[in-house]
Amino acid sequence: MRVAPLRHDQLGDVVTIHTRAFADSAITAFGAEAIRRYYLWLLDGPHDAVLTGAWRDHQLVGFCAAGIYRGAMNGFLRANRRYLALRIATHPWLALSPMIRDRLKSAIKITMRYSRIGSAKTAQSPPFGVLSIATDPAVRGSGAGRALMLEAEQRARAGGHPRMLLTVHPDNTRAVTFYEQLGWQRVANDGPWSGQMERLLSSSP
Repeated sequence: MRVAPLRHDQLGDVVTIHTRAFADSAITAFGAEAIRRYYLWLLDGPHDAVLTGAWRDHQLVGFCAAGIYRGAMNGFLRANRRYLALRIATHPWLALSPMIRDRLKSAIKITMRYSRIGSAKTAQSPPFGVLSIATDPAVRGSGAGRALMLEAEQRARAGGHPRMLLTVHPDNTRAVTFYEQLGWQRVANDGPWSGQMERLLSSSP
């Protein structure tokens, strides 16, 4: 398994894996070009992060967006508002879908949550987040997800970050179990668990 940063000319493969792994996501509903624009924003936006890919036999089988993101979703929406508005105008069902509205609101809340955590921390320890990780459903169990997560953890440690954050859907028990096996813990909050998890690095081997 080879893990390395992704290039702009490899975003087509990222779009393919995203579509297969996140068939029900709001961005997927907007089409392949919207997905490409989203990951282009993660590559070129004002972030201190890396979009990393995992290859098996020269085939991209997974990717991970991890680091410090500044307006991952809000910035994407602002930068692409005209394109997204045109998509809604030509595909009005997008605006009428409760699922899409809820998923977009959830994504924005996650981005704002990272921003609030960052403002509460000192400048020396901003939050290092795993924003998105996906593997091709056809190769799950190949070790690609683990390799991507360990690469992100190595970068977080090298940057002196005391912890990492991610958010997973609480009902995605397979993903939750996967993260827990890698040493991640659920972050307690008031009410039902919202899916936020952390990986403490300062005390871990």
